[in-house]
Amino acid sequence: MRRRKLTWHLGLGPAVGNVFWAMIGIEAAFGAYVGIWPLWIEALGAPITLVGLILGVQGILRLVTLAPSAALAERFDPAKLIVWSRVATLIGLVTAGLATHWTMLAPMIIGTAIGEIAFPLTQAHLAANARENRVRAFTLVFNVGPAVAFGVAPLIAGGLIALYGMRSAFFFAAACTAFSIFFFARFKTAERPEEEQESRSPSTYREALAEPHIKSLLTLQSLAIFSMALGISLLPTFLNDARGIPPSIVAIMGGIGSVGAIIYGLIVARSRKLQTFPLVSIAIAVCFVIATFVICLFAYSPWIIGIAFIGRGGLWSAWGLFVAALGEITRTDRIRPRVFTLSEMIGGTSWSAAPVLSGQLYAISPNMPLVAGIIACGALVPVLIGLQKRLGNRLGPGVSQLSPVESFEPEVT
Repeated sequence: MRRRKLTWHLGLGPAVGNVFWAMIGIEAAFGAYVGIWPLWIEALGAPITLVGLILGVQGILRLVTLAPSAALAERFDPAKLIVWSRVATLIGLVTAGLATHWTMLAPMIIGTAIGEIAFPLTQAHLAANARENRVRAFTLVFNVGPAVAFGVAPLIAGGLIALYGMRSAFFFAAACTAFSIFFFARFKTAERPEEEQESRSPSTYREALAEPHIKSLLTLQSLAIFSMALGISLLPTFLNDARGIPPSIVAIMGGIGSVGAIIYGLIVARSRKLQTFPLVSIAIAVCFVIATFVICLFAYSPWIIGIAFIGRGGLWSAWGLFVAALGEITRTDRIRPRVFTLSEMIGGTSWSAAPVLSGQLYAISPNMPLVAGIIACGALVPVLIGLQKRLGNRLGPGVSQLSPVESFEPEVT
């Protein structure tokens, strides 16, 4: 039997392979610093209540930068928009590593917000090239692959922090961002005939929200991410303050959550039933996060807490499944970038808004954010299952017979 030759795109095809490696770079960058980001803000002189507020400001800036992204992609080259948005993130990470006071983190906050433009445009690129089995493709490219990077990067960052201090994590994140930019720069944009460009009317967010079930899915996505982020956002600070775990170990623990995301992502990618009923899959992922909160609340051993962090990967699994379901149920390829942009805006805002409340709860008691997260996530599980029962299999693979998104041209070897 002839053995299949291993290629740089791992058999996904060059166009999808570029997305895979670009997302590896993005998640490696995020994993390098996210575990110590609250600690770094605090180390630069910000009080705990201000730490939560700074984290929350990013949600507002995400709205400002993401809102016009789909319209900009209809007027300018989407591939170039992606590259330049990630360059802004690269600059922000470098300045964060050089900062000596929390007020000097403004370029980091602004740069990472601008960099979010890349996500909905990249999702549209993948939807164009994945064609069939989008849930599976999104799970592999936006969950499994990045989860591996998110697991390895904190291990490297933890070693760098132990040797050179917390600022070294941001320089490592900048290097990972440069890696992702290399693959983003390989995206190809399709040339449309002039008459087709004239007949293709601009899409609107009103059209996107008018799609069946889109509002329900976006609302659930917002609630789910907010509920999970409520306990996760200040978890590094909790482990450092209440459990005495040093920042280098906290950074490494942050990567352990990727193990859970990888395992669960592979299970979803191989299970047609989990792909057909993604809201049930999301409910399972939320239960993993609840388990992490409960164990962290009552355990003191770093080893037990480290194992519990496997369940934290449920957040990334759930987020990716929401995006996959939205992409699958959207009937018109013309407005799919708008749907993805709304998803990123709402999801990112929920992720960034949760620390504002967490900071206030933490000031009352370090345990409060975890307790609130357990209650909120627990209430959400039956809602997810109930909505899936009402929708049946309308969110699964093959629901919509969609033509590829024409924003990008698939590459050929």
